[in-house]
Amino acid sequence: MRPLAAALVSSTANPAQAISAELAKRCREMAVRAHPPQPAGTTAYAAAERTYFRECVARDGNMQK
Repeated sequence: MRPLAAALVSSTANPAQAISAELAKRCREMAVRAHPPQPAGTTAYAAAERTYFRECVARDGNMQK
């Protein structure tokens, strides 16, 4: 690949940023505490838990109570 083409490809690519394992673990634990699993047949908690986890990651683990 030519240098200019390589520069264009690398500058236009926008890979998702990876989060640290520590942040993921901390947010997962907080999400489970905030939205504990419910009995079989109820699934609303799972969506709330995922939303909480995403928000926690976006805030870098700084969730206010």
